[in-house]
Formats: sequence, structure tokens, C-alpha cells
Amino acid sequence: MAEPFCAPCPTPFDLLRPVRSLRKSLGLTSNDLAVLTALVSFLSRDDWAKSAHGTLPMTVIFASNAALTERANDLDERTLRRCLGRLASAGLIARKASANGKRFPLRYGGMIRDAFGIDLRPLIARYPELEMQAQDQAREHENLRSLRSEALALRATILHRDDLTDDELATLAEIRNVLRRALLTTDIVADLFARLRSMTVNRPTSHGERETRMATAQQRPAPHNRRSGNHLESCEMPASNGQNVRHKESQKKESKDQRRAEKASQTTVRAITKRDPAKMAWTDFTHVIRFFPDEPKDHHKLTSILMQLGKLLRIKERNLMAALQKAGAGRLLVAFDYLIEKAHTIRQPEAYFQRMLANV
Repeated sequence: MAEPFCAPCPTPFDLLRPVRSLRKSLGLTSNDLAVLTALVSFLSRDDWAKSAHGTLPMTVIFASNAALTERANDLDERTLRRCLGRLASAGLIARKASANGKRFPLRYGGMIRDAFGIDLRPLIARYPELEMQAQDQAREHENLRSLRSEALALRATILHRDDLTDDELATLAEIRNVLRRALLTTDIVADLFARLRSMTVNRPTSHGERETRMATAQQRPAPHNRRSGNHLESCEMPASNGQNVRHKESQKKESKDQRRAEKASQTTVRAITKRDPAKMAWTDFTHVIRFFPDEPKDHHKLTSILMQLGKLLRIKERNLMAALQKAGAGRLLVAFDYLIEKAHTIRQPEAYFQRMLANV
């Protein structure tokens, strides 16, 4: 007889709940989940119900590949084998193979007591751990959404100030681009929120600075809405026709300016890629240290930082790894430092990144 095993949840299908939440971190695909669901569906519900008052006698599934594929959305057999391999690598199933590789039950006294096949005992054993990880992940996502909403609201409040400098406007544009990324972490958003909070501190101004600011305000053109980029309606009445004039930015002119700025910056890119990272300290990467102020202690930590920066800049992992192998971690840090600085002007950061490292 198989060793008794207590069921950790009310129904067999409850085993799938944390796995679905942690699918990406476990390295599983949707087909893997379909195969795992098919395997769980073969567990005896009667035995599972009895396990609440005793033990679960058997966890080995001896269904054939044909039966599994039928319950797994008619996957082909090769896909099924790959899915079983990934589930085993993730530590959710174990293979209990017979001498000829077949799956079949073992009967004792006319009753099935054990079997050769696919054992779900690892999944059942890890259920409490996976459930806890799923709850932690849900709390982290909720906290991330809350922090991101607060940061966006604070940024919108700061944008209404009339005394913003060009550097502060560039910083706000950079923060907006980062907050739009699909892959964010709580630490990064918390750091951005802290930077926004520092911009809300009242700065003391001298009498001369106030006079200069008032004179500048009088010379400013009509205010415009920073959110949409369109000028607001002017209150002045022109002498020509007596009608209100609406000032609108030309989208065509804006796109030309962006292309001109991107083309002009190519010279700067060539100069930056010539910087020698071996002669630079961590504090020389002035834009990288905004997100990662602490210098990495080893190569593994440095690689982890590069991967996180690549996600923020929407650079695919395979392209990042290829660039890391070709150019090295130091060159990538130089490139990322420049891309973060110019994030508000670069439309396609991945293509820009590949051009920067093309001649390295």
C-alpha cells in the first residue's frame, strides 16, 4: 500500500488556484496548466472527501496519454510530453515509472492501492507553500497598484506648478515613462514616489528670485494643458476679427522636432559608447543610481540590476542577454544610463539600444 497522505484543501481543484497565480514565476505555460488540470481531474473525489477525516490513500495518476490529451483540450502527444517535463522541472509532479514505462494500477485484494504513473504528491505537499506565495504576490500587486496611483496623482499635482524648471519637467516626463511600464516593482515605484515627494518641498526664494519669476511669468505665452499638449483657449481678443483664437500645437511639427532631436543625439550616443566603464565608479552612472543607489557586490547582483533596467526600458530579454555577452556589463550600464536620461525623447528604446551597441 502507498504511504498515506493527508489532503491540504477541500477539493482537488483547489490545488490549481495558487499554481495559476504563480504560473509565470514557476515557468509554466497555459498548456502546462491544462495538463495539470487534466491530471487533477483524475483524483478520486470520494477519496478526497474521506481524507478530511482520515488520509488520502493514493496520488498516482495512471491514465493513458490519450485520456490525458482528451481532457487537456486535445493537445498532441509531443506537446503533452513537453508539458509533463516542465511540470516535473517545476516540482509539481513526479514520475513513477514501471519497468516497461507503462502506466497501470497495482491491486491488492481486488482494490487499487498503488500505481505506476504520474504522482501528484509533490503538488499536494507544496500546496501550503504555494498558497502563501500566491497571497504574498497578490498583496504585493495591490500595494504596487496603490503606490502607482499615488505617484501618478502626485505627479499631476506637481505639474500644476508654475515654477518648474526644465530639469524638473524632464524628471517628471521620465517618471511618467517609467510608471507606464508593464513590469514594475514596489521598490522602484516607492523610489519614484519619494522623488516626487522631494519636489513638493517648499523651496525658499529670495526677493530677487521672486521678482525674476514674476517678470518671467508676465512674458510667458498663454498657458497650455500639459496632459494633452494642446494650448488652452486664449482670453485675449485680437484686433483683426474680434474672435477668440485657439492656439494648437502642430503634431506634424512635434514629430519633426522629435526626429531632429533623435538624429542630433546620435553624435552624443557615439561619444557615450566610447566611455570606459572600467575607469568609472558606480556613482558615475548618475541616472542608474536613481533606481539602484547601492553598488552591487557581485556579478550576479549586477546582472539582476541589468535585467530589471532592461524590463523598465522595454528591451527584450534575449536581446539584452545577447548584448551582455557581446559588450559586457559595463557597456550596458553606460547605455542604460544614457537611455534613462533620454527616456522622454526616445520613441523606440530597444531599437535605439541596439544602434548604440552595434559598433561595440
